[in-house]
Amino acid sequence: MKYIFSLLRNPFFVLIFMQIIILPAISSAYIDPNTGGFFFSSVLPFVYGILAVLVMFWKRIVNAVKGFFSGKKDNDDK
Repeated sequence: MKYIFSLLRNPFFVLIFMQIIILPAISSAYIDPNTGGFFFSSVLPFVYGILAVLVMFWKRIVNAVKGFFSGKKDNDDK
């Protein structure tokens, strides 16, 4: 009995156990052939748009991260 309670403290075991309980054993799913078209026509342009914005502002992003993690402190507290 102690072994079972020690397993319940492990988050990985709890996730696996919840999946076994919640998910059905047999799935009768059908993926429409047009699903791939939906992905290519809506999701990929969104991802490419985000990548384009990152490329355009890459130097600003890198400089902001460098400035945040640099050890320089402002002396405005005097």
